[in-house]
Amino acid sequence: MEVANPVIVVLIAIGVWWLSTGLVLAMVHRTERGGWGPVQVMPLMTLFGVAGVGLMWIGAQEKTSFGSYAGFFGALLVWAWHEAAFLTGVLMGGRSGECPPALSGFARFRAAWEAISDHEIAILITGLVLWLLLSDSPNLFGLAAFGLLWGMRISAKLLIFFGAPNAISELMPSRIAHLKSYFKTDHLTPLFYLLMGVAVALFVLLVIAASEATQDHSVVGHSLLATFMALAILEHLVLVLPVSDTALWRWAVPGGVKHGRSPIVGPAADKQQ
Repeated sequence: MEVANPVIVVLIAIGVWWLSTGLVLAMVHRTERGGWGPVQVMPLMTLFGVAGVGLMWIGAQEKTSFGSYAGFFGALLVWAWHEAAFLTGVLMGGRSGECPPALSGFARFRAAWEAISDHEIAILITGLVLWLLLSDSPNLFGLAAFGLLWGMRISAKLLIFFGAPNAISELMPSRIAHLKSYFKTDHLTPLFYLLMGVAVALFVLLVIAASEATQDHSVVGHSLLATFMALAILEHLVLVLPVSDTALWRWAVPGGVKHGRSPIVGPAADKQQ
């Protein structure tokens, strides 16, 4: 198998996106069915997160296909740690209750920030540490993957805060179900078109870069990023169209738990938030 073949890269990226999302979902919902709790899940996820940093560092030193894959998968492991910490309620913010109905404007935005601020700050710190650790390395696709995940996460959060008609679905863990009160589902925000325009433009640039790349590590890296960008665009569309992504990960949530939109680990990782 030619691991630098763009078709193979795309298939690997889609498979990893689907599987990683399902595994995080399965672990998080296991804490809600008894047996395991956050105290059991988070040490395991921390091991994965540390392994992810290690993979990112190893990949950053290799201008090879392996280096680009290692950096990319490492970034996903680091991201999965943050998602698990949030979805289990271990790392959220100072405000734990629902959004007061009377709040609007900046007061509502501030309340939403207070509900998730600790997690947002943790991601910022992680990004800064990764930048300091890897920015002088020859292969930066792992760092770029973390940045893409972060950027599309912010995009999705802005979308559901300002208006996304289909932002609520079945699989949100009960520990963070109160965040649904911060969603706007009664209209589609005009911001959607700006966010989608930026996302599509970035996707096109990544596709062009992948098609023009002459080195295997660059073909793999740009193809991985372009695929996740496409998945982010798809996830943004799911937020506003009358379709559901629940069936994709039903296998990860046995027992028919129904709370809210499924937490995606990929580009729009926290669209449910």
